[in-house]
Amino acid sequence: MYKYHTSFIKNSKIEILSNKGKKHIAVIGGGMSSEREISLLSSFAVNKALVDLGYQVTFIDMGIDIAQVLLEVQPDLVYNCLHGTFGEDGCLPGLLNILRIPYTHSGVFASSLAFNKSHSKAYFAANNIKISPSIIVSKSDNIQNDPMTRPFVIKPLTQGSSVGVEIIFAEDNFNFANYDFPYGDQIIVEKYVKGREMQVAVLNGKALGILEIKLLKRRFYDYEAKYIEGYAEHLCPAPLPQFLYNKLLNESETIYNILGCRGVVRAEFILDESNSEFIALEINTHPGMTSMSIVPEIAMLQGMNFASLVEEIIKTASFDI
Repeated sequence: MYKYHTSFIKNSKIEILSNKGKKHIAVIGGGMSSEREISLLSSFAVNKALVDLGYQVTFIDMGIDIAQVLLEVQPDLVYNCLHGTFGEDGCLPGLLNILRIPYTHSGVFASSLAFNKSHSKAYFAANNIKISPSIIVSKSDNIQNDPMTRPFVIKPLTQGSSVGVEIIFAEDNFNFANYDFPYGDQIIVEKYVKGREMQVAVLNGKALGILEIKLLKRRFYDYEAKYIEGYAEHLCPAPLPQFLYNKLLNESETIYNILGCRGVVRAEFILDESNSEFIALEINTHPGMTSMSIVPEIAMLQGMNFASLVEEIIKTASFDI
């Protein structure tokens, strides 16, 4: 079950931003997921960078006619700027493979695997990546009591930007019997790990650096903390001992490679300071590209401004044979 923005699911909207340039790039954003607004913000920034870099740019706010629109627009490549359902879950990459149009970001397998939290956690565990214990709960299970000892975290299986994530602490007035499964008939419930939240940007298999999230107004790094100024502080580079910093860089590159990612990703971890271990939370194959986004901020550690980052992402565009 998905939450569609129904006013946008019929036809794509096309906007020609520049009809002169060294290569024709179609930026696909907006779309029909619960992350539509964030995708539009990312698209706006990417569009501007591409025009400034001298590309011919067409922006497509994706609808269900996207295949026909791409055949008409005939871009040299697609910058996949969608977040969430259809763009980040492998659906658009699959279509672009069929159409033989090169595209940015990961392909079908890595996208779909990373987008489903249950499947990605199982893949992490199979490859000796440390994760927090978790269970899958279905609506049909009709569970009346807490499925595990508090504190625990509730996550939709297939949403990004922390949409639908809840942390349940011992003192909270929360009755699991009243949970209404707003983002699908299954959720993942995992043990809450207290620690420091680390974000790692990886581009073309190379970890660029680490940023730590220091919360100011929220219980965890939720949607508001990600996109509203003043809710969280970014410590970049993360203040870690060098051996731990290097360890996390290597761990992120390992995850990138075992999932078969391409282009840019953001890997998320919790540092459990009781044992100096990193717990992998998830890997985001379509990290945000807004003014408050983490990957562009980390890229600056390598002297890479926003336009340069977009240019490097463009260089990774391809399709699965």
